[in-house]
Amino acid sequence: MAKDDKKQKLIKATDYLLKDRSISTITTKEITKEAGVSVGVFYNYFESKEDVFRELIENFFNYSLEQIECLKNLITGNNLRSEIKFKEFLINGLDKNWENHFLNSDILLLSRKDEEFKKTMMSFNERMVSIIAEILMVINPEISETTRTMNARFIMNLIQNSYPVFTKFEGEREKEEYVEMIVGIIFDISFK
Repeated sequence: MAKDDKKQKLIKATDYLLKDRSISTITTKEITKEAGVSVGVFYNYFESKEDVFRELIENFFNYSLEQIECLKNLITGNNLRSEIKFKEFLINGLDKNWENHFLNSDILLLSRKDEEFKKTMMSFNERMVSIIAEILMVINPEISETTRTMNARFIMNLIQNSYPVFTKFEGEREKEEYVEMIVGIIFDISFK
């Protein structure tokens, strides 16, 4: 097995464990067990579980940037095609973001402990806001740059904090209605 394969196994195992748990509750031993490698192998690639989490989050955010760049290229103005592409992007993004219920709290906790990670997250966020603002300019060129940037920040916050941490859905129907409401609010901010 190639070295990079083992590293990827550790990252995938951490991602899998993070679906229902916070990084603070996951142990290095659990990560290595899930990956099917020894604890010693883990320390060949990472110094701590926070290190593997950092890499996982950076991969996720790079993926998110690629996706929003693709969306930017698909938006041609305030028209039906752009509306559909925009809504699809939001729904897919929320689904991906919701895969890890603790993502935002884990990021916040690590940002408080690690200044370099905090800078990385702030940089990512500003790049996302900038791209969203560019999309908003194509959709509605009449709005001011200040309003566009404010709307972009608001949209980014809605997406990042969309998962209801302290409430549960009664079922899939209620979840879908909730997602539709979030998408509707973001859509109204962008297209109205």
